[in-house]
This record gives sequence, structure tokens and C-alpha cells, in this order.
Amino acid sequence: MKSNNIRLTWDMVKREFKNKYAGSTLGLLWSLLLPLGYIIIYTTVFSQLMSAKLPNMTSTLDYSVYLSSGILAWTVFSSTLVRFQNIFIENSNIVKKIYFPKYILINSLTISSIIELVMNYFLLSIVLIIFGFSLQINYILVLFIIILQQLFCTGLGMILSMFNVHFRDLNQFTSILVQIWFWLTPIAYISSVLPTGAQQFIQFNPMMYFIQGYQNLILYGEMNNIIVLIIISTVTYLLGWLVYRKMIDDVTDLI
Repeated sequence: MKSNNIRLTWDMVKREFKNKYAGSTLGLLWSLLLPLGYIIIYTTVFSQLMSAKLPNMTSTLDYSVYLSSGILAWTVFSSTLVRFQNIFIENSNIVKKIYFPKYILINSLTISSIIELVMNYFLLSIVLIIFGFSLQINYILVLFIIILQQLFCTGLGMILSMFNVHFRDLNQFTSILVQIWFWLTPIAYISSVLPTGAQQFIQFNPMMYFIQGYQNLILYGEMNNIIVLIIISTVTYLLGWLVYRKMIDDVTDLI
């Protein structure tokens, strides 16, 4: 039974990637081309045309690295969160007709998002090397942050997926919240430019710690706030799992 669940999960992961670009000529190749395009645009526009620089840094490439390392993570996080809240509604045809552990849908989306992030940061490393940016060996620890971030995302996703079955207007609310959340996270700007009160406020933003984790690791080779990241991801995932276990039995009747 366990091997069947693993096989089914992997089939669902492959299905996620196929459905994402279904109908397009290049298909799965877009999963590589899109992040590569984003990386090249951010790297060239912000470093060369705008000549943006981080404080105390001398290279015009630094801000592009800062921006790319954060926005690649945010893009996958936000799109995955939106997918999570609709996961049972979008798959209602199989949820209603076929008996299988429903957490497989959750696991498959988590795994596919982790794979997508790994590909994104692998492409980022290649582009940065081509542009002459020196990557430190600690870059491999990006994988650790990716896993923790998507565990955090999965915890939130399980909560949203359960409540969205009961309250369909949650979709609209989440879309607005994600847009606001982006600007409350220091991705396109540096937190030190904010007023003191705003800097204290964003300390309560959990995504700030994940984004800063990528930025500090890639720019400076430093791995900061590890314990904070572990606590945030673990607590959120466990909370999401508790909500999921309590409400999952009602899903089939409501979708």
C-alpha cells in the first residue's frame, strides 16, 4: 500500500507539471525558460540600466542578485499557495469518484513546487556564474531553505484548502492578501530603508525570514535565522495538518 501511494504521488507530481503548461508547444520546457527569462531580465535591467546598488556594495550586479534570489522564491510560493486553496475543487472529479488518501494531492503539489524552486535556483547559479558573480560553496544550503519554505507554504495551503471548500469567496481574499504580502516583504526593497516602526512591523512577517535567508546566503554566503526558519515551518505545517485532519472528512460532500 505504501509503495502504491508513493507511485501515485509521483504520478500526481508529473501530472502537475504537464497540466501547468498543457496546450503549449514547448510544454515542460517552459518550466525552465520562464525562470531563466526572469533571471536574465532582473540581472540585466537592474544591474546595467538602473545601476542599482545595495548599501556598502560596489558591484552593480549586487542588487540584481538580491532581487532575483528573493523574487524567484516568492513567485513559486505565491503561485503554490493559490493552487493549494483550490486543490480539492480542481480535482473534484477524482476526489468524488476514486478512493485514495487525499493527502497525496497535498504531497504532490508540495514536491512539484520544491522541484520547481530547485530548478529556478540551479538556473540562477548558472546565470550568476556567467555574469562573473562568485558563488560560495554554501549556495547548496539554498535547498534547505527551499524545503523549509515549502513546508511553511504547505501548512498554510492545507488550511486554505479546507476553508475554501466552505467559503468560496476565500479565493478573492487570498489574491488580494498575496499582493499586499509581497509589498510587506523586503524583496524589491531593502528593509533598512523603512522607518523604524515599519521595520519592527515586518518582523512579524514570516516570509521575510525565508527571503532574507536566500538573499544573505547567495550574496554573503551566510546562513542566518536557521532556528527561526525551522520553528516557523514546523509550527505552520503541524497547524495545517491538524486543520486538515479535522476537516478533510467533509470535503467530498462539499465540493
